[in-house]
Amino acid sequence: MDPFAHTLVGAGLAATGLRKQTRYATAALIIGANLPDIDVLATFWGEDSMLYHRRGWTHGILALVVLPMVLAGLIALWQRLFAKPRPDTPAFRFSVLLALCYLAVATHPLLDWLNTYGVRLLMPFDDTWFYGDTLFIIDPWLWLLPLAAVMFGWHASNRVRTGATVFALAASIMVLSTHLTPLLVKLLWSVLVAGLLVAVWRGTARDRGPLLAQACLALMVAYIGSTWTLARQAETHAANAAAATPLQVQANPLPGTPLAHRLVLVFDDHYLLQTPDGNEYRVERPPANAVVKAALASPEVRGFVTWMRFPYWDVEETASGWLVHLYDLRYQGPDDPTAGIGYAQVALETDDVRDAAASQGQQRPAQEKKKNNTLP
Repeated sequence: MDPFAHTLVGAGLAATGLRKQTRYATAALIIGANLPDIDVLATFWGEDSMLYHRRGWTHGILALVVLPMVLAGLIALWQRLFAKPRPDTPAFRFSVLLALCYLAVATHPLLDWLNTYGVRLLMPFDDTWFYGDTLFIIDPWLWLLPLAAVMFGWHASNRVRTGATVFALAASIMVLSTHLTPLLVKLLWSVLVAGLLVAVWRGTARDRGPLLAQACLALMVAYIGSTWTLARQAETHAANAAAATPLQVQANPLPGTPLAHRLVLVFDDHYLLQTPDGNEYRVERPPANAVVKAALASPEVRGFVTWMRFPYWDVEETASGWLVHLYDLRYQGPDDPTAGIGYAQVALETDDVRDAAASQGQQRPAQEKKKNNTLP
């Protein structure tokens, strides 16, 4: 999920009453909920490097063991060196802090698994990608429900209420301005956010803040469970309705719309893409030729090739060689030709393909006109 969702889930957990269990509980929960994303530092080495390292080591099973201990140790060191006595805060209890760090860090790969981007849960022992195919990468209800938990759980603090209100308004701009969010979701979001702000600033249920925060997170879990069920039902229905039995069916949920899915059906020689508006597209997937194999072996798309799940491509002849356009059908398809997260390209000279073919024991290919190819 996105950093906003991870931060709000950590803060929402603190609002349920966990922040009172030990000093620095809130910091541990918020930092821990975001800590696996330290792999974003790979962005400094380029976008493809980021894809190659993203959701790998820091999201895998070893990180789930090590990162909470590191975080708890650093907080304990801070407590020892810099903390001053404060009678209005809970006592520092390292064992409780460590448990909260484990809880917070565990929420991160779990939420990441829920979307279609994927996460390598077994790293560094196995780099297999796992997909929950339950939520869009950004889901408005995974912002609103933990945000409500924060605002109810901390509504006695004007500073927290003000900060949460600013976030709610900023999130509203993003939700309402994007074409990805359906009109009905925008309307429902506007009504719920307005109601939440009125309730919190009027002091509604002031004495039941932690209980309401727990209810909000329970609703979030129920929402996730229902969207998972609906996605699996959509996949089953698509498989049963297909003329031939697909090798795989994958549901791409739309943001905030559990009943709408963009479905990918995988067959031996083609994909079928079914959009929520009822359109269907066929994308061929014949074996990769030498030009495409050379492109896939190119170091400049190492991360993209490692990450892509339903690949297809176009090969375009140029004056000096070929330009290979690589796509991932999860995010880039004939229904949306605008280049985005699911697109990369490789420019190949004739010698590049010759050398790649020679290293693979193949003959140098002849120049080819534009084609549409995919991995076998």
